[in-house]
Amino acid sequence: MKILRLSFVNYKRMVKDKGKLLMMLIVPLLVILGVSFTANMGGYSTGVNIAFSIEDKGGYAKELLESLNIEDNIFYNREEAMELLEDNEVVAVYTLPKNFTEKIKNGEKPDIGAFKREEGNTTLPMEMNIEKEINKKLKEEVLLKNDIIKDKKELYKFNTKTQIKRDNKEANGDLFLVVFMIIYFTILSSNSIGDEIVLMKRQKILSRAMTTANKGYEIMGSLCLAILFLQVSMNLLVLFIGKLILKYPIIDFHIIFINIVLASLFSITFTIFLTRIFEEQGVVSLGTVIFSVGSLFLSLIALDGDLYPKVPMVIKNLGKFVPQYWLLDSIEKSKLFPNTIVLLLMILALFTAGNFKFRDFVNRG
Repeated sequence: MKILRLSFVNYKRMVKDKGKLLMMLIVPLLVILGVSFTANMGGYSTGVNIAFSIEDKGGYAKELLESLNIEDNIFYNREEAMELLEDNEVVAVYTLPKNFTEKIKNGEKPDIGAFKREEGNTTLPMEMNIEKEINKKLKEEVLLKNDIIKDKKELYKFNTKTQIKRDNKEANGDLFLVVFMIIYFTILSSNSIGDEIVLMKRQKILSRAMTTANKGYEIMGSLCLAILFLQVSMNLLVLFIGKLILKYPIIDFHIIFINIVLASLFSITFTIFLTRIFEEQGVVSLGTVIFSVGSLFLSLIALDGDLYPKVPMVIKNLGKFVPQYWLLDSIEKSKLFPNTIVLLLMILALFTAGNFKFRDFVNRG
């Protein structure tokens, strides 16, 4: 109860800074919307060469390519498409399976094979648009099959929601992108937490707190809880505002919520740890930025190691030691274990290190 009372005091102090609250909301939201709209701007062109291998026995594969304005590099023989990939003439080959039309008619989401050799994530806009078109076709079939509409034109006269069966529980493309950006901004913005701790030290707020019966871990724990509640509430607001604008479904909300909380906890404890080491705002800010950007790239390499054949295996394995790897893997595959346990161990280690000889840190300087 003591920690909760101290947390409430810290929280009331933080929410008085309206400018910081607006920045926590507006900056991530603008970047997320900008990335999403840029990915869909100007039709479905990706700016990279890709190929399609059509194995579908029905007609929906052809309709999909027409809706995406795809006219080149369409093959009905996989070997021919793979030759282009091997010759580096395309960066990816997508295969539409034999049961592509059949699954959509049954209200199920078909699995699309992907073979890539391009380093980087340049095919993400195309993959997001493929998923949108498939979801649109699924919605049409579900409504027609259940006699909710008589003609496909009726679909766009009403706001409707459909339940789509999935072979796997991977996140929706738009949803994954938004949560990905939220996690990135959460860890990147941890430098402001370091500024908060250093400022509290200089203003003697921490030293005054230490003169009371409060212990070091209680003071830092209350500060962590206050920042955690503020960060999580603002991030959830970004998530739901994004849903209203981008119209993505929020799948497995409990998994998204837990990962946002864990990202915030890591961000907070990591900054406390850095602050204890360097004690300078500029150094702590630079350290958090370097770690945020570097660990993001390491996590992406570890998640999609096959896309980076030239990267040494030791670098790919190193990516599994950063929090983004476990956070993004949890979101993408809709799972909590063992990801949650690994992240909690990281957070506990950083919190313990950050509170070691806390009284000496407060009284020093």
